[in-house]
Amino acid sequence: MQIFKIRGIPFKLHPYWFAILFLFSWSISNQVNLTSGEIYNIKEAWLIGFLTSFFLLSTIIFHEVLHTFVSLNQGVKIKNITFYFLGAVLQIEKECQTALGNIKISIVRPLLCFSTALILIFISNPTESNEQIFTNILNRVAILNLFLGFLNLIPIGSLDGGNLLKSTIWYFSGSKNKGRNFLNKLTLILSILVFLFGIICLFSFNFYYGLLLTFLGLFGINSSKSENQFFKIENILKLSKVSELKFKPLRKIEFNSNFVQLNNVVKSKKDKQDKYLFLTNSGRWDGFIEEKILKSVSVKKWDRTLVGDFKKSIKKFESVNFSTELWRAIEKIEKSNEGIVLVLNSADIPLGIIDRNKIGYFVFNKLGLNLPSNLISKFNNKDQYPLGVQLPKIIKLMRKKGEIE
Repeated sequence: MQIFKIRGIPFKLHPYWFAILFLFSWSISNQVNLTSGEIYNIKEAWLIGFLTSFFLLSTIIFHEVLHTFVSLNQGVKIKNITFYFLGAVLQIEKECQTALGNIKISIVRPLLCFSTALILIFISNPTESNEQIFTNILNRVAILNLFLGFLNLIPIGSLDGGNLLKSTIWYFSGSKNKGRNFLNKLTLILSILVFLFGIICLFSFNFYYGLLLTFLGLFGINSSKSENQFFKIENILKLSKVSELKFKPLRKIEFNSNFVQLNNVVKSKKDKQDKYLFLTNSGRWDGFIEEKILKSVSVKKWDRTLVGDFKKSIKKFESVNFSTELWRAIEKIEKSNEGIVLVLNSADIPLGIIDRNKIGYFVFNKLGLNLPSNLISKFNNKDQYPLGVQLPKIIKLMRKKGEIE
């Protein structure tokens, strides 16, 4: 549900927000009943619970608006922002490309949380008895803002504290990858500790904060594992060359062959996905043809019709150089109609064909995932990346992060 727009960026509420608002209101009202039941009745407890939750959301929205302005000022392109009560998820098209810019972006939300908490504590006045509910609400919102401020500063994964640490290392070392690697290792260690501490709080101290810490720990552990896997795939795509792949051999036929001979070659093919044949002339490559030309000529004329009359220039076939980076080859494949590209050497001589399967299994092997042959055979004849791995999406993320141009 869209609540407003700023500079064309829609700010939305996720449907889960309403359920979490109710749960927070219920949790806080129960806490009020347990600790201050002699002061507040049930209606007042629910009022405190609801208004605390609602004002907490209001401060989070206010913080996110200011955070958005800073992000836009640092070159970030934001598509939309969706609130999930305790925070927001930003759909970003392009991230900030400088270390200092990322430091500025990362520090905004924690500083706003602390500033809001101090202001609320300052304006609350517990001396007047008729303002006890008002004071109670302000103090609770202030404490929750303090909690969120310190929470955001924890150097874990995609939290502001993690981005701040990563960007600071990047700024002083000049290497973006050093910051990412260090943060990922630290994220895993801290996430395990936070998870264990959350379990202890859950059963010993405070159920509400224990639950938050437990989920935060699990989120950090999963985030660390995902980031580690992403980093490995990213390096494979950036550092590997097309020449390292095992090419699919080219099907060839002499340019002066007739359609009867072409039909025999087509019948003997093993891979149903193969639709092209490359012409040779005295051992030299002389263009290519498509199988479908068989349907354009009457069978009675097959023995008098030569395949060379239908040849197309090899330059019209989507191709890459064998020294091309793997990520560029994937982009070429995604632009092609058939999901295949021709590999050429430095002299523009065809070496073979690569497709999504060839690239996918190469990446899996580089990751140390040696898939069983029976599983490979199920995907070999399908025009897709094995096991649904989305390499094009990973490349888009790399471009968004500024890892490739």
